Amino acid sequence: MEFKTTKRRVSIKEKSTSENKLRLYLVWYQNHKRIWEATNEFYFITPKGVLERQHNKDVKIKVEALRNIRETQLFTGEIDEALEQKRNRNVEFHSAFESYLDSYQQKDKRVMQAVYKLFKEFAPPPLSTKQIDETLCIKFKDFLESRLNGETPQGYFARFKKFLSFCSKGKDKIFKQNPASDVRNNKIENKLEKDTLTIAEMKSLIAANCGNKEVKRAFLFACNTGLRFVDIKALKWQNIKDDSVQIRQAKTDINVKVFLNTNAKQFLGERGKEEEYVFSLPSHNATIKNLEYWAKRAGIEKHITFHCARHTFGTLLAFYENDILTISKLMGHTSLKHTTKYIRVADEMKKKAVESIPTF
Repeated sequence: MEFKTTKRRVSIKEKSTSENKLRLYLVWYQNHKRIWEATNEFYFITPKGVLERQHNKDVKIKVEALRNIRETQLFTGEIDEALEQKRNRNVEFHSAFESYLDSYQQKDKRVMQAVYKLFKEFAPPPLSTKQIDETLCIKFKDFLESRLNGETPQGYFARFKKFLSFCSKGKDKIFKQNPASDVRNNKIENKLEKDTLTIAEMKSLIAANCGNKEVKRAFLFACNTGLRFVDIKALKWQNIKDDSVQIRQAKTDINVKVFLNTNAKQFLGERGKEEEYVFSLPSHNATIKNLEYWAKRAGIEKHITFHCARHTFGTLLAFYENDILTISKLMGHTSLKHTTKYIRVADEMKKKAVESIPTF
């Protein structure tokens, strides 16, 4: 195959890679140095058949186009930035994510770390940035929705998109454009209502066999306190003071005090030493499996997670007409906008209750 032989600043060179293939490179002089750039393209020395001849024609067009781009960049002085971006796009994605987290200083750092932990589970290293495309982003979004509940999947994916956006800016960018920019991240309507247990359903759970007494005790305690799984698992007896739970929430890093009702107290059990954990829980995955088994035994078709217990607590507070500020403080919310969803769901429940009265 012949390329244009007129004098050019950027030349196309060939290197043999196999018996019938030549690998193509772009070569130019810059700062008195000879620069070789691999094009990742090859052509057949002796093409066999229509497909190989067409391949050679397509490669010629692509490499000629790339040579024209490089010559323009040499002329405008943009060649260094272009090559740096090309090198960056070949970095290992997990390494880039970890470097980003090391220097991340926002208040939601713990959440961002949780996002990376889930992504690492979804797509273990090594993973080239070339493999990060829109399809993979959509699959990760589906993965989050299958593992998390409420608005959490949406919040986690928004942070993932934030990282990808960061990687698409500046001279060190590793993406030409954010691969998740066109992936929609809408809220799932009525999700909270589906994740809320009624009093009757909680009674069914109490009567059913869970398979793990600690999981059962901790979940029912969460239904009466609104604590997240991470806070329940880390809860020690020193956090139980004067008929209340006093902790610093792992997610928001703010102090929360929740008074214990009669139900919550009975699920605490016998008090242990101050440094001992209140509940001896298995891993998060094992806990989820126990909850699924338990819900099935209780005849509940809802997808039960620990966040379901938190939603149940917030909705019951709203259903029994506690004011929004009180609910917000008990839930440990950083904004009232997070609390209003419980008011809305409680109002829907009341409306359905009224509509359930038969027509006279």
